[in-house]
Amino acid sequence: MNRLKSLLVAAGAVASIASANGQTSAPACVDLPSTVKEAINSDASTTAVFQNIFSRTSVRKFKQQPVEDANIEALLRAGMAAPTSDDLQPWHFVVLKDKKDIETYAASNKYHAEDIKKTPLFIFVCADTTRMAEGQGRELWVQDLSAVSENILLAANAMGLGACWTTIYPIQKKVVGISRTLKLPANLIPLNGIIIGYPDEPLQPKNKWDEKKITWGIPQ
Repeated sequence: MNRLKSLLVAAGAVASIASANGQTSAPACVDLPSTVKEAINSDASTTAVFQNIFSRTSVRKFKQQPVEDANIEALLRAGMAAPTSDDLQPWHFVVLKDKKDIETYAASNKYHAEDIKKTPLFIFVCADTTRMAEGQGRELWVQDLSAVSENILLAANAMGLGACWTTIYPIQKKVVGISRTLKLPANLIPLNGIIIGYPDEPLQPKNKWDEKKITWGIPQ
């Protein structure tokens, strides 16, 4: 319960930052499943957490409006609050918010250059190879950074922003090309680039519930 309270306090802090900047902080409302409603017992704070999770959706079109610096820091703080194996915290972020930097990145992408130019904010979630486990545990950084990325996506949704995870790793052509464009040092590996901004398209969350994808217990 203390952990849940901590999460709610953090969510409230993120919402306060967005509100202070005059932005709508509440995610779109969705009809929560009856089983979820029963589990949360109509608690308003917990309902807000589940509403944020279920209303999150990928957004790829944005208004030509910059994301405020306070909001960017809130997103990065949310990312760094993620769980991490052995507390190694193998993350490093590259943030593109200036038009010149975004145009430089767009010029390196021959397929989506025009869309990239219209994106107000990029957060590249990278792994720092100097903060990784040894042996078979080395690849746990992928799990750590995936948790980081989901935190950022959920925080963005809570703040009234739209976001989308764009894949880089493990496609080596992308890893090499983007590392070169961003001038990453040799110790950084880009996992993804999260595009973020104020949505300029209808938000259409998907219901992905499928009980056929669940196994209850150990088959006899």
